Amino acid sequence: MAIFLHGGKIRTMSYKGTVEALLVVGDKVVAAGTEAEVRAYLPKKYHDVDLKGRSVFPGFHDSHIHVLMHAAALKKLNLIGVPTVEEGLQMVKDAVPQVSPGSWLSGRGWDKSIWCEFPTRQMLDSVAPDVPVCLSSKCGHATWVNTKALQLAGVDRDTVAPPGGEILKDADGEPTGILKDRASGLVRKHVPTTTPEEYYEAAADFVPELWKMGITCVHAPDQMGLFGMAGRLRAERDLPLRVALMVPIADFHHIVSLGIPQGYGDEWVWTAQVKMFKDGALGASSALVFERYDHMDSIGLDIMPLPELKNVVGECVKAGYGIAIHAIGDRAVSECLDAIEEYRDESKEKGIRHRIEHAQMIHPKDLVRFRDLDVIGSFQPSHIVADRGMVDREWGARGDRAFPVKRLTDLGVKLAFGSDAPVDTPDPIYGINCAVNRLSPGEPESKSWYPSERLTVDQAVASYTRDAAYAAGREKMYGDLGPGKLADFVVLSKDLYDVAPLDIPSCEVEAVAIGGRFVVEPEWDGAAK
Repeated sequence: MAIFLHGGKIRTMSYKGTVEALLVVGDKVVAAGTEAEVRAYLPKKYHDVDLKGRSVFPGFHDSHIHVLMHAAALKKLNLIGVPTVEEGLQMVKDAVPQVSPGSWLSGRGWDKSIWCEFPTRQMLDSVAPDVPVCLSSKCGHATWVNTKALQLAGVDRDTVAPPGGEILKDADGEPTGILKDRASGLVRKHVPTTTPEEYYEAAADFVPELWKMGITCVHAPDQMGLFGMAGRLRAERDLPLRVALMVPIADFHHIVSLGIPQGYGDEWVWTAQVKMFKDGALGASSALVFERYDHMDSIGLDIMPLPELKNVVGECVKAGYGIAIHAIGDRAVSECLDAIEEYRDESKEKGIRHRIEHAQMIHPKDLVRFRDLDVIGSFQPSHIVADRGMVDREWGARGDRAFPVKRLTDLGVKLAFGSDAPVDTPDPIYGINCAVNRLSPGEPESKSWYPSERLTVDQAVASYTRDAAYAAGREKMYGDLGPGKLADFVVLSKDLYDVAPLDIPSCEVEAVAIGGRFVVEPEWDGAAK
C-alpha cells in the first residue's frame, strides 16, 4: 500500500520548515518535497490523503512509560487526582465490599503534593479494618498500607528498613503506614501479583489508547516479559507498537549470560539501556539532594551509593550496555555523572549512550557535564506542572535548579521526553504544552513557572520525535520522516508551530500510522481515494 499525503503542512523533522507532500510506499517514506516533485513518484495505486490544512509530524515517542504497570493500574483502584484524603478514603470504603475473602485491596495514585502530608494506617483502618490495603503513591516511591497489611507482612516497631528504604514511624516508634522506596517491598511482596496473562490483556486494551495520543514508540522500563508480549500483541491482536525495552538491573547478569547485547531485536522491539535507581522521588521526599529539604531534616535516600554505582556502571559498559538511571535530586544526578565519567572513554569507544531519567533537580555546575559526557536527559514535561508546588515547598530557593530543560538544550544536550505513566498522562500534546508554557492548560501566561526555562515548540517536538529516537538508538530507522525512514507519523488538526503557545492543547490527533499503515484512520472528507 502506498500513501500520498498532501494539502497541508508536513514537518518531517529532517528538513527545515515544512514540505507540501509525502509519499509512503510499504513501510517507508520514499519521497518528500513539493507536491509536484512527489507526484512524479506516485505508483498506479495509492491511498490519497488530502490533509485539507492539517499537519503531519513524525510519530511521537513516550521516552519513559511503564507500559505494563500503567495498563494494569487502569484495572485497579485509581486515586490519581483525588483532591483530599477524605475522598480517597471514601473510594477505599466503596471498594472494600468488592474484595474477595482472603484477597488484598491494591491500587495507586494518592498524591502527597495535593494532600500536603503523608496519610496514616489509622486512616485506612477506619474504612478497611479487616481487609489488607496496599496503595502506591502517584510517584511510585511510597506505599500507604493499613494495620492489617502490616500485620500480614510482619512489619512492626522493631522492623528495620532495608538499605535504600525507610519505614516512617510515629512519636511512639510505631509504623505510620508509610513505607518509602525499598522498604515498600516488605509489604508489596505479600500482595498477589498480576499474572502475565492479566498484563497481556491489560496491554491489549492500552495500546489503542496510546495510538489515539499519537504515540508510535515507547521506551519502557518494564519487565523483560514485555519483549515477547509485544510480539504477541502484533501477531495475535494486530496491535503494533515499537518498544525500546530497558533492561531491569535485576535481569542484567542473566541477559548478558545469554549473550544478548544492547539493541538485540528488530524494528519493533529491542533491548535498550539498563534501568536502575539512584534515589527516591520528590513525591516521597526521598530524592537525594546536597542540602536538606526545607521542611524536614533529611537529604533523601541513597538507593545505590556511589562506589556500588560505579561498579554497576562499569559492568554495564564492559558488556556494551548504556545505563538509564533514575535520579531526581541534585546530588543523585551529580553522582550519576561521576559514575558515567569514570567510564567516559570506554563508553565513547563503544558508542554507548547513557541517559539519566527524570533529573528533576540539577546543580548548576553539572549542567555542562551532561554535554561533555554526552548524557541524554530523559525528562517528563508534565512533571514540571505537577510537581512545581512540591518543588517550591520542599526545595524552596533551589527551585531554579528544577527541570532546567532550556539551559540543557542551549548547551546542545539531547533530551528525550516522556510521561512516566502511570504517574502522569502519556499525552504528548499535553507534554509539549508543559514544556513550552510551563503551566497547565487554561492558566494565564503570567503563571508560567520559571519561564526562562520554556522551550520553543521545535525543541519540544524534537524531544518527542527525532531526539527521542536517538535516545533509543534507532535514529537511523525513524524519529523523522526523511526518505528511507520507517513511516510512523501522526496527523494533527492544527500545526503546533502555528498556533499560539497557549493554544497548543487545541491541537488534536486525527490519524496515526505505524510502518505505513493507519492504526487510527483518517475520517475527514477527502482523506481517501
